[in-house]
Amino acid sequence: MPGMRASSSLRAFDVSVPATSANLGPGFDTLGIALDLRLRATVRPAAEFSLTFQAGPCAPTHDGFAQEILRGFDAVSAHARPPLAIVVDNPIPLGKGLGSSAAANVLGAQIAAECYPERRADLLTIVTALEGHPDNALPALLGGFIVAAQRGEYEPSYLRFAPPTRVRAVIAIPEIELPTEEARAILPQTYRKEDVVYNVQRSSLLAAAWASGDLSVLRVAMADRLHQPYRAAAVPGLTDALQLELPGLLGLALSGAGPSVLGFVESNADAIASAMQDIFARHKIPSTTLVLGFTTVGAHVREVE
Repeated sequence: MPGMRASSSLRAFDVSVPATSANLGPGFDTLGIALDLRLRATVRPAAEFSLTFQAGPCAPTHDGFAQEILRGFDAVSAHARPPLAIVVDNPIPLGKGLGSSAAANVLGAQIAAECYPERRADLLTIVTALEGHPDNALPALLGGFIVAAQRGEYEPSYLRFAPPTRVRAVIAIPEIELPTEEARAILPQTYRKEDVVYNVQRSSLLAAAWASGDLSVLRVAMADRLHQPYRAAAVPGLTDALQLELPGLLGLALSGAGPSVLGFVESNADAIASAMQDIFARHKIPSTTLVLGFTTVGAHVREVE
């Protein structure tokens, strides 16, 4: 904003933001959950503004990820970037439906909010607007399981719940490129009333399951007719993966726009992960897996002495 200045005493701090999974089957652009896998940045006063990345398997290979961080920063600062050295360590697989763009937006926005404290109250609205919908943005900012409704230019309405500690996520990440824009373009412009009712029923049941802690209904509640059937052609093995049944497996869904597949499990995580990999292998698609907990900690700032 014109005339706004960064805090006169720029300081050193660290920031982390969780990866997320959205939709969770029927909750299209509505439901999301924070995963215990965190994008991290060290922020230090410097002679000039810079943004760099640590080397690693998920380090970005082009400037798209950096631009998402800067979008978040600039949306909050609305002013010249202050003299900071930002070094980012990213463990979130990029372009795989695990909320990397939302995490990047939130990271940049949170860093800027530390420089411009008067903008902290606007973060909910800003990060939701950057994503265009709240299902990844809010769990990245706030942590936990989020049920949210968009309200145009206003702050979204949402409820937040702590996931049961007994449940973990098993995520199969196929080596498929499926940009979010392409995944959205696959979807039809209109739906049958029967399919909309089907999803309303299951999305409501899924939200109630997480709110109550009774996850026995997840197999039914995570079924979907609005996006997964249409995206299946772009993710060979998805249809088979969603039908997987093993002890300890509560339910399965495409993670966000994909191509990763997320399973909620109470036990038997390694066997479930192996079975998911085997399904993709049968379709000649290499894949890797992650077994993660959930986190109630969203964007987190740690002061550095």
